[in-house]
Amino acid sequence: MAYDTTHREQPDTTDAIDSTVENQRQRLNVATQETRFVLIQNILSHPQQLPTLKELDYVNPSKSKSTIREHLEVLIEHGLVEERTLPKGERKRDLPWRFYGLTDVGRDLLEEMGLLGAEGTLQDMYEMLETTDEIDKYAQAPRPEGDSEDEDLTGSGALAAYIRDQKGDLPSVADQIAVATVLYEEGIGPDSKGLTRNEIAEQLTFDHSFSTALNHLVDLDILEEFQPPGPSTYAISERRDKIINGEVEKTVEEEIERLIDDMVDRLDSPIRPGNDEYAGDSVIRADGGYRTLRFILAEEFDIQPDMVESHLREGDQLSKLNRAVDAIEESELDKGDDYGRVVFRRAPYRYRLSEFAMSLAEEGVSS
Repeated sequence: MAYDTTHREQPDTTDAIDSTVENQRQRLNVATQETRFVLIQNILSHPQQLPTLKELDYVNPSKSKSTIREHLEVLIEHGLVEERTLPKGERKRDLPWRFYGLTDVGRDLLEEMGLLGAEGTLQDMYEMLETTDEIDKYAQAPRPEGDSEDEDLTGSGALAAYIRDQKGDLPSVADQIAVATVLYEEGIGPDSKGLTRNEIAEQLTFDHSFSTALNHLVDLDILEEFQPPGPSTYAISERRDKIINGEVEKTVEEEIERLIDDMVDRLDSPIRPGNDEYAGDSVIRADGGYRTLRFILAEEFDIQPDMVESHLREGDQLSKLNRAVDAIEESELDKGDDYGRVVFRRAPYRYRLSEFAMSLAEEGVSS
């Protein structure tokens, strides 16, 4: 048999090496970004090195849960961290089952760069951390052993499957599943006080309209939308930043008198054109003249300047107070913090998973 003895060109491995080096460089940049490096340290310091999102949120009080989740997703995307879940048959309703740990690639990178040296120190520091009973419960919860089945926010559980079956043709279906999953993980069920829209929004990043996702879930009877017990409307003093139900009239009268005092105090100041000591605080120059606080209010209510005090003290004082504050803030005059509006706000709706939603979710836990 004759063999071809001509020279065969060997494959050039330079491109493969360059690609590996570039991937390593990118992973290092990802891992050493401030917030993500803190999360990696949190994972290393955890007693089981598999913290939950709630635990990561607890040890990072300056970061919102949605920010932590976003950075975890970046670490997962680059293969440094993995999301691990307990098998469905081992999950319990009152315990966490979704955790975050370093991958082999992540540990190898940190070891190669000499970043694992403080691992023991970090764990010692965690032992000194003051934690709540709930965090202790989460830290001691069972963790998955070895490889575990991977179920993300768009997983195939009965709850997610039902939402997809009913709303699968809508762009917001992934957001709907994310909301339902997070509420289930947080235990926001029928016996819960629920969360407001803002509280839910803090935990997630939405691709589409947040309100649309909630409305669809309410329509499906996945979420209950309700107002908590108590007044449906709250009166709030903006100056005091306090709910004042039952003392609205008294508060309005007090704010009116504070406004009048400020107006008189400014007039008592020796105001002279060109006197910079007072001009910035007491008057506004306009069209060659000076507009005082009294002038601004007289103009707003279309009355003579000497009638401002009596006008504010009679009739619908609430409306006049808020209108006066609006006029002052729209002018160039510095209002200060001596008085403020009294406003009314409806109690925000709250949301929790329905019994129906919980029954669907429990199918995935018990199956």
